[in-house]
Order: sequence, then structure tokens, then C-alpha cells
Amino acid sequence: MFNRKTMALMLLALTMLGGCYRFSRPEIKDDNLVEVSYQVVNQLILDLRQPLPRGSLVVINSLVNVDDLGQSLPFGRIVSDQISSAFHRSGYQVMGMELPTEIFAKNEAGILQLPEKTKEALNNVGAKAVVIGSFAPGHDNVYVSLRVVEIASQNVISSADYSVPMGPDAKALVTKPQTKQ
Repeated sequence: MFNRKTMALMLLALTMLGGCYRFSRPEIKDDNLVEVSYQVVNQLILDLRQPLPRGSLVVINSLVNVDDLGQSLPFGRIVSDQISSAFHRSGYQVMGMELPTEIFAKNEAGILQLPEKTKEALNNVGAKAVVIGSFAPGHDNVYVSLRVVEIASQNVISSADYSVPMGPDAKALVTKPQTKQ
């Protein structure tokens, strides 16, 4: 019924359509960042290696981009705010550090420590712990790492690592804003 030319064209068309199907990626959907942040804080509290009594003052630092530790994009700021809210709802006093700051500095041995000036300032306000974190945008996910550090000992007393899908909202939040000229 069909000649060789028609068959060859049909096979070519099917191959091309199959190729388009195979290479098209499904759209990545966003997770609810608020729910994720609250779940992570619950996990941080459950995993505490030493007591952090309810009512204690916890300082929350803005999450920073691992590629530029002096930079906090909207993603880092909003997740930090959500973490603050979750700690507050769990019965802790919360104080935020809105701008990215170098909380830790390397000593002569290359070990990260709280500088005495920072430690003194945190002790002066009665803070018991500081929550620090970073994020790294990937192709399909944003990877987040959080640490709860006891101020007196400078020990990590809880930590969590997680990722959120790089949907349209997450992508917008990790995109560096264009400067106006």
C-alpha cells in the first residue's frame, strides 16, 4: 500500500517525534517553602544534642549563597524569616540578623570560630544559640544547609540539610537581581 519513500518519511517523522518527547522535561513544581521551613525547624529542635530550653533567645542569621558568602538573595532572606517564625512558634525568643554578616572567622589554625567581638555582643543580649545557613542553587534543586550553634561552646548542637525543587518561584528567589543603569 505504501511505497518505500512514504514509509521512510513516516519512520523519520516518528523518530523525530519520539526524540522531542524524550528530550522535553516535565515542568518542575515548587514546594511550599513555608511548610518546608517549619518542618526543618521541627527537625532541628528534635535533633538538639544538648538542651536549648524554650524561651531561650535564638539569633537567626540570613542564609547566604555558598558562591558568595557576603551575598544573601531573596531566597536566603525569606527562608531565614520563615525559620525565625517557626522557632518563635515553637516557644523561643528570636532575634534576626537581617544582613549577611561574617558570623565566624578563621583562627590561626584555620578553624572557624565566633570572633570575640561577635560572641560578646551575642552574650550581651542573652542569646543562647545562633542559626546559620547557606544555600546553593543547582539545576533542578536549591540545596540548603542549616546549623544551630551554641554560643558559649561554639559547638553545632543541631543540623539539617535539605533541598527544594527549582520551580518558578524558587528560581525567581535565587536569581541575582539585575542592577539598573
